[in-house]
Amino acid sequence: MESYNGIVFQGDIEQNSFYLTMVKNITTASSLTKDQLVKMISYLEEQHDSCYITVNDQIPILLEDADRSNLLNDLEEILQQLQGKQ
Repeated sequence: MESYNGIVFQGDIEQNSFYLTMVKNITTASSLTKDQLVKMISYLEEQHDSCYITVNDQIPILLEDADRSNLLNDLEEILQQLQGKQ
């Protein structure tokens, strides 16, 4: 398991998934598959202004344009590291 500390996402890169432990400054515990990460990237690429994501299916977090860009970068880095583990 390898630790990842991005600008928006923090967590652990596992063999086939990413274990999310923090979004911005909110603690969480979610396991995201590669497919879910790819879908999140697609969703964020379609957004052109601020958008919302939810943490723990309960807490909406507003992502301003800069946050959205930072999260896209985080997700792409996570996917690259996951693909390197195969």
